[in-house]
Formats: sequence, C-alpha cells, structure tokens
Amino acid sequence: MSVTDVKAKAPQKASSKKITKAQEDALKAALEAAVVEYVPLSSLVKSPLNVRTIPYSLDSVRGLADSIAALGLLQNLIVHTVAEGQSGVAAGGRRLTALHLLAQEGRVPADYVVMVKRVSDDIAALASIAENEQRAAMHPAEQIAGFRTLAEQGKTPAQIGDALGFGSRHVQRMLKLANLAPSLMEKLAQDELTVDQCQALCLEDDPTRQVEVFESVKTSWSNAPAHLIKRAITDTEMCTDSAKFRFIGREVYEAAGGYVREDLFSQDEGDGTADSVLVERLVQEKLARIAQDIQQQEGWTWSRGRAARIWHHGDDANEFVLPDEPEPVYTPEQQQRLDELREQWDGYNARCDETDALEAEIDAIEQAAEVSAWTDDMKPGAGVVVSLYGWQVYVQRGVRLKTDMPEETDENRSVTMPFTSRQADAAEG
Repeated sequence: MSVTDVKAKAPQKASSKKITKAQEDALKAALEAAVVEYVPLSSLVKSPLNVRTIPYSLDSVRGLADSIAALGLLQNLIVHTVAEGQSGVAAGGRRLTALHLLAQEGRVPADYVVMVKRVSDDIAALASIAENEQRAAMHPAEQIAGFRTLAEQGKTPAQIGDALGFGSRHVQRMLKLANLAPSLMEKLAQDELTVDQCQALCLEDDPTRQVEVFESVKTSWSNAPAHLIKRAITDTEMCTDSAKFRFIGREVYEAAGGYVREDLFSQDEGDGTADSVLVERLVQEKLARIAQDIQQQEGWTWSRGRAARIWHHGDDANEFVLPDEPEPVYTPEQQQRLDELREQWDGYNARCDETDALEAEIDAIEQAAEVSAWTDDMKPGAGVVVSLYGWQVYVQRGVRLKTDMPEETDENRSVTMPFTSRQADAAEG
C-alpha cells in the first residue's frame, strides 16, 4: 500500500502531526533574536534552502507587487548568507519575486533596500519549510527537497519530523523518493507522475534503471500504472512476509549474500522483497538438514527435503508410496500425563498463557507417541520427507520409492504393501 492515493498536485499529509508548542517557541525565539537589516534588492537571491520548487502564479505575484507598490513591504524576508555580498531568501520567495517584478518595471528605484532578518542555515531551512507548510500544502516535490536539505545537514528523520510536524516514517518515505532520477523528479514536480508511481519506481535504487523501467512500462501502458511498475521491478522476488522467507529468517538470508529491497511505502514495518532463487535454495537446504537429522535420530534408510509435501496423486503417485500412518503408541507415563494435562485444560473458560503452555506440552507428547508408532521393522528401505505445508514444517515418515518396490505382476497387481507394527509371533517362525 502506498503513502497516498491521490495525484501529486493534491497531496495529503501522511502521518502528519501538529508542531508542538515548544518547537514553535524555539523557532519564534530564533527569529525574534535576529536583528533587522536593510540590504539592497540587488543582493537578494533565492536561497538553495528554499524548498519552493513550483513557480508562483503570475496573478498572485502581480497582486502582491501592486500591494507592495502601494503600501510598502510590510513583512521582512528571512535570509542567510550564501556568498560574499549576497543573501539567500529562505522564507519570502513570493515577496522577492514581486520585488523583482517591480524593479523590472521601474516601479522601485535601483537602490531599493529590503527589510530582512539574517539567520543560520539550519534556521533558514526550517523557516522555509514551515512557511510553505503554513500557507499551502507543500507539493511532494517540495517536501522531498526540503527534507533532503535537512538530512544533508545531519538531521535524522525523527528530528526532521519533530521539527516540521511529521511522523518519522513519512520523512523516511519522502527521503527515499529523493533517490528518484532527476528526470523523474522533474516529472513529479510538473504533475506528470503521481506519488504512487514514484513510490513504485523507488523500489529500484539505481536511477538509470528507474528510467528504463518507467519507459518500458509506458510503452505498453501509456499511463504506466504503479502496480505494473512495481511488478517490473520485483517480478523475480518474493515478499519478506512469505512463509518461505520467514522459515529461513532474514539473518540467514543476508548472511548468504541476499539483499532485501525495503518497501518503505507499505503500511507495515519491515515489508520488502527478496531474491526468490536464493530463498528457494536456502529453504531447500534447511529442509534437507531437518530431514537428515530425523533420519539419523529415528533410523530411517533415507531422507529428503522438498518444497511441497508428497501427495497420493499426480506425479508424486508415480514416484512415491505413502503408507497409512500407524496409531500413536503411548507409554503408561505419557498417557497419565496426557490425561492430567487435558483435565487441567478443561478447567479454563478462555484461552490464556496457561492454556497455551498446556497445549504445547500436549502436542509434544502426541508427537512423541506418533514417532514411537513407527517401529524398527517399518524402517528398512523407507525414508522421511520434510517439506513446508502452509506455515508449518510437514514431516512424512515411512515413505517408499516406487523404484525400490517389487515389479508389478499379474500375481501381485492388487496386493498392497503392508505397514504394521505387529511383531511376528514365534509360531510363525
């Protein structure tokens, strides 16, 4: 799921929160402490810290210019030093644009001076973002630029979010979008790309491939849907919340050289995709190890790990013979303990930690009894197969290979291989 499902021109504040009183007071104190200066209009330039990237409308600039011409500049600009003799306007960009328009039209003198307050780079960046947030919802491209500027100053996502009233995860998401190829970022700023599309493209870290994927999808679908972009990037991968990935674990996957493509735009923490081929290999290796351990502990002839359980039909029916499982065999002690546990379990009216513990012990006893039911006379030539079935490790014992079975003849065609735990009587010799 993505951060927002609207066009870039009408963004919503994902994970937004109000700026705290303490944060407002800190910014206010910094601005109040700054001394008012008067500098030549010719020395003022747009600050690289100004997050505004979308041009002001001509009508709004014209209206403001007329107001300044009639009443003067009623509010100071916020600047910081950008080069010797120049001051960058971090807050008040529209006023600066209006003043330049007046100068071009000869409506203010060439030596016109402007009222400013000079602040540090850090305060200038915060003031720019705060001003744009207060006056209108910032365009996503502007949020990205502003957050990136603060991050380059050493601010963490949590610090940026606290200062500007956003959740840290939203800041992380927008910083991820800062990795967009420049040409794609321009399309976002011009509303030729949606935030959804950009989120999908940023699943790929390589800017060159981002452009390639976008152009490739666009050749088939002119509007390049976000879900098709995501599919093009992750079609050889599987989700990290899949049963197979969870079975091996992220630590083992990364130790084997695997890379997790994080999906910061998911609503769930830790979502991402992983290399399917590597995951499948690691799953197979782990299943094989489990099967081998069971073979050695229980005395089976062979063992095998495989992706799916063995079925009685299809290709499996041509390769394997599955016996009926024998009835569990409980020792007197196991049966007594099982009765005690079940009686205790019946005493509870609702599920709780105690019932979970009781169920775990009951399961352990039942599994031990099921294993004990496979006696030594059943094991020669038979094996154990371990697979994943749903979210569980699935163990099939007593499996025989068709290639090891006697050849089918008219005489034994209808004979079923018996699997029984009954020992031969002495009279049977």
